[in-house]
Amino acid sequence: IAWSLLLFIAQLVSVIYLPFDGIELVLKIFLSSFSVLIVLNELEWWPALRGSPLFKNFVTRGYFYVFLGLVSTEENNIKPSKVSVVGNLPVDYTAALFIETASWAMVAVGIIYFLSGLCCAQYYINKVREDHSNRLAERKRIFELGMKSEAALSNQMVT
Repeated sequence: IAWSLLLFIAQLVSVIYLPFDGIELVLKIFLSSFSVLIVLNELEWWPALRGSPLFKNFVTRGYFYVFLGLVSTEENNIKPSKVSVVGNLPVDYTAALFIETASWAMVAVGIIYFLSGLCCAQYYINKVREDHSNRLAERKRIFELGMKSEAALSNQMVT
């Protein structure tokens, strides 16, 4: 979630500090919107994303994250016009470094998801979630039975 938020912030920073044309602005808007979708997906707040085949599987999710990171890296690629004069960079180098770092971090997260999917980590996570749901259901059942028995006891004490 954090790296996706940083990628979103990096796109905002690139709009403020970096020179761009119309197509690059459209790419920045797409990257920003995909970053928001990634946050919503990771928090599992939007049911439409939970059922999405792209985000459901770790392998395809990782592939998508790597793609976004590489597009962001390439789209915000700033090269100095003269290699010998570092002071002639057309932008604030700190902003460019932040954007590059956030983009490469997103690539790293994508690679981790991809490799985790290949190593069947998603199967393990699904089992843990299922076990957690079963435990919650069991606690709820025990709590409801306890409330019923307390009500029965208090009725017996009144009469």
